[in-house]
Amino acid sequence: MSTLIEDPGIPLVNSNGGFPKYTEGSMDEEDPDKPRKMEKRGLRFEHVGHRLAKRKELFCKRRIICDFALAFALFGIGLMVIETEMYANKVYGKEDLPSLMMKSFISISTVILLGFIVWYHWLDIQLFMIDNGMEDWKLALTTARCFKITLELLICAIHPIPGDFEFSWTTMNFYSKRVRTVQIPIDVIFSLPMFLRLYMVCRAIMLHSKLYTDASSQSLGALNRINFNFRFIFKSYMTLYPEYVLTVIIVSLFLLASWALRACEMYHDKVHANFFNSMWMIAITFLSVGYGDIVPNSYCGRGIAVMTGIFGAGCTALIVAVLARKLELSRAEKYVHNFVIDVELDKKQKHAAANILKQGWLIYKCKKRGKKGETQLRKHQRRLLKAIHSIREVKTEQRRLMDNTVNIVEMNRTQSSMHYDIGKISQKQDEVDERLGEMESTLKGMDTKISELHKMLMSRMQQR
Repeated sequence: MSTLIEDPGIPLVNSNGGFPKYTEGSMDEEDPDKPRKMEKRGLRFEHVGHRLAKRKELFCKRRIICDFALAFALFGIGLMVIETEMYANKVYGKEDLPSLMMKSFISISTVILLGFIVWYHWLDIQLFMIDNGMEDWKLALTTARCFKITLELLICAIHPIPGDFEFSWTTMNFYSKRVRTVQIPIDVIFSLPMFLRLYMVCRAIMLHSKLYTDASSQSLGALNRINFNFRFIFKSYMTLYPEYVLTVIIVSLFLLASWALRACEMYHDKVHANFFNSMWMIAITFLSVGYGDIVPNSYCGRGIAVMTGIFGAGCTALIVAVLARKLELSRAEKYVHNFVIDVELDKKQKHAAANILKQGWLIYKCKKRGKKGETQLRKHQRRLLKAIHSIREVKTEQRRLMDNTVNIVEMNRTQSSMHYDIGKISQKQDEVDERLGEMESTLKGMDTKISELHKMLMSRMQQR
């Protein structure tokens, strides 16, 4: 896979011609009225090299904008976690200055994040215009794209606002069976959705993947009609590094679910105020054990427990699939394993055949002795039946082994050998046809000579 970093200013097509390198202001510096002239002619760029270079430059910009957006998203989540932990440990209150300052920083980072998201989608629209040869950016704003952009902005806009706002939350304690109403900060409702911003990690992984940035991979995918999205990148990473990917996913989900459960339940029950108790409950729910010693009281905690159980079942299925693939023998190992078993079965078959001959000869000798060898006769007859039964089992195992070893490769080899044999048969048939033709021509010549000889003899006899 190519790792060469190309300069976006170098045209990718017709680079040896007389065209200058593409830059943002190159067209304006040469001729200020040139873009207007080209727009009148319906052309966006002067030649294909400029178009591809512009596309490559937009790719780089979009990746950088995505990195900045991810950085501000993680910064906001980190501040939210710190502020929540400080308030939970009663370091300060919601109306104190440190809390107001941290929430203000979260709001500022959210506004900057929304700006980067809009910038990212504007670059994405420009790339879509270049790929499809569009001139008007409004054509790229489809209903689906507008809905996705709006949904993404709404998700990233959710954050705890500065101030001390509370609401009443009524729950029933599982152990005491008492209904209790407590005043809970409204930040709980706005803090947990901030973890939805982590979808940007998937986008950053896709944009930084070599499969996505490499031009040869993109060309090969376009020829095979493969869309290089995050699903394809995730499948490739699961194929190359399944243990690392699964470990990162499981640990991340475990920590996020534990903290979210604690944030929902710590106002209702002192048991969940301890982070390790929340981790214990998430662990037994993730593994589908469910001891029941710690249970959630609020609907928020119950929802997190249900989602944890679903993710745990999915991750367990992925682990089983990865282990099954790792324990499966490779093609070379299968050949060696089947060859060794075939040799052992062949030895058993020869040994059983030798026992059949041996016991048959001993039975014949015992029958010749008469009544004196009846005891030995029955003994050798039992051994003969045992040898016959063993050779039948060996043949059954050999047939089963042949059925298991027949795969696509074996079928391909069989087809190739059959094609080769048919070619040889057709070649032999052509040789036979040639020889028959030669024999036919020889017989025709002999018939002609015999007829000439007959005419000659008849003419001689008439002369006499």
